[in-house]
Amino acid sequence: MTTPKAILIGLTFIAVAIASIPYSNNVVTPALASTHIVHKITICNESGGTCVDVQDGSHNWLRIFAK
Repeated sequence: MTTPKAILIGLTFIAVAIASIPYSNNVVTPALASTHIVHKITICNESGGTCVDVQDGSHNWLRIFAK
């Protein structure tokens, strides 16, 4: 197989994949949440005294250390 032919076949596969997106809902049903409950999770140290702080507009980093 020549390189131009391989590129053409690859682009054809991509085009078919993009064209089949509207029909994919008929093949695979969308996953829906069972409830509309929002869970808020906080990451703290073992004693619960220090927790991760997340603020908009600033850089806060969560460092994870292996024990």
